[in-house]
Amino acid sequence: MATSSLAKAGASGNGQKAATNELKALQDPTILANRVWLDSEWKKFKDGSQTLDETLIGFRAWRISESQDWAVRLNVPFNMSFAGDDPGGSDEQALGDIKLATGTAVRLNDTWRAGGGIELRTPSGTNDALSANTWRLKEIGAVAWDVNSWLTLSPSFEHSHSLAEQGNTAPEHFLELYFPATFLLPERWAITARYDTKIDFNNDNARTHEAKLQVSKSLESIPVGLSLSMKKPLDDDSNKDFQINFLSTVYSPWW
Repeated sequence: MATSSLAKAGASGNGQKAATNELKALQDPTILANRVWLDSEWKKFKDGSQTLDETLIGFRAWRISESQDWAVRLNVPFNMSFAGDDPGGSDEQALGDIKLATGTAVRLNDTWRAGGGIELRTPSGTNDALSANTWRLKEIGAVAWDVNSWLTLSPSFEHSHSLAEQGNTAPEHFLELYFPATFLLPERWAITARYDTKIDFNNDNARTHEAKLQVSKSLESIPVGLSLSMKKPLDDDSNKDFQINFLSTVYSPWW
């Protein structure tokens, strides 16, 4: 959610400032950029099962004032689940739960930004096994600090709670905290190291921990960005072995 909406910066496509903002935006919720991206997320679990989620995401930002932007985001996922070693399991695939979000961001000064928003997750999945089967609201807040020209810290939180459940689905209520540090490198490259923690209020305040490493590249000839990340649980009792995400992003100043 960059307070100067990246629409103008993205118009040049090749500018270093636009590339810098594009790389920051991958982990910085205070930078708003007009873009469309495909997020391919693969999770491997210790029982041999796997999931693959292909999510098409559209993001549209508008400038409200010289120091504030507003944006909307739409997530449309297609989910696949593979049973692995479970002889009683079966492979599943279906449309996932569609999410709609809106938010704003303000530039506090040359190095500090802040933003916030809300997201509604709908039980639109066409397979109950792959859907959360709940209407869930998420409140999002973030701050960002450009420590210098090559390092940005952008901690954020996401507070989620279900509004209504379908069938026998249990209520959900949890808080997720993210602490990314993005290092800008020469030739339009960036590396982000991130620590995540989640507190499940409906499970005796159980807390889980994960670490994420992301490598990103903004192409020079066209307004496209590529990113590959790996997330690893830090808890010995976690059922998830690891998670890999590949993002291909098109930045558009025209829509």
